[in-house]
Amino acid sequence: MSSKKLNLLSDIYFGLILLSGFFYSIFLAVASPKLLRALTMQIIFLLDALKFSNNTLSLITSRSFLINVIPGLILLGLLSQYVKALIKSTRSVKSTRLFINTLIITKITPTFTQFRSGRGHIFTSGFFHPIIYLSLALFETHSPEEIEAMIQHEINHQKNYHPLKIFITGFIKSTLPFLPGRNWLFDNYLTLVEVSSDQFSDELLNNKLPLVSALLKFQSQSFEPGISYFNSQSERIKILVGQKKQGIKIPMAYYSIILFVFLSSTLFIKDSDLFFDCRHLLRCVEKLITSSTSQIFFQSDHCQPTLP
Repeated sequence: MSSKKLNLLSDIYFGLILLSGFFYSIFLAVASPKLLRALTMQIIFLLDALKFSNNTLSLITSRSFLINVIPGLILLGLLSQYVKALIKSTRSVKSTRLFINTLIITKITPTFTQFRSGRGHIFTSGFFHPIIYLSLALFETHSPEEIEAMIQHEINHQKNYHPLKIFITGFIKSTLPFLPGRNWLFDNYLTLVEVSSDQFSDELLNNKLPLVSALLKFQSQSFEPGISYFNSQSERIKILVGQKKQGIKIPMAYYSIILFVFLSSTLFIKDSDLFFDCRHLLRCVEKLITSSTSQIFFQSDHCQPTLP
């Protein structure tokens, strides 16, 4: 398959990932007000029961209590995970900028920026204006043909804004709840991005050997999100030499299922009347705190339309 088609497929794949993150964010936005209010009211009922009665056991084992509390607690966990992903992504951007700013630049060409390093590195960094960085040490460990193959590989990353796409993909992966095969889905996309760049290099040089040789020489490297780096992946080598094919159809079909689940869950929660709601939640909290009588809240008669 040509690099042009592989880049197109990777963009479609990325679009599905982006939609997954978008629909999941909508799900949280729709579910949060409803489920958190329901959870808060159940906590009020529980505290009220603990304060004024011995009816606690029957309350916490009731169907209404469980239906409102369990989804609310799950939602709190999902929101916490989302916030942690935001914080982690912000820190990653800062650490990436710090890493780039500490590079000792020795030469800037129209194609790449050269820097001094004790190890051989080549990578692409930058969201909206990606730049290829290449270390001087690379010229000591790799042949000119291998370096040219790696540069062409990075040019495909640069042209297709892969650093930005990889960063967004990593953020969405961090926010999503556990799904069967989640890591495999995202790893499959990252492999597709690398394979499309490998194919781009191969088409320009009409020779796979320099690229395969360069991959074998590289040890796995780890950079912050926002950097597309040339690293060694046995799966990529197998695809390059024709021992394996890149899987595309199954992951895309799976993402379509995920999109359907997020969308249907959002619509269900939006239209559902399973969850307890209260139009004057703050009054209930205030009454619970200030009340000194044995008057108890009951879920069956609370928040009736006749109440002010």
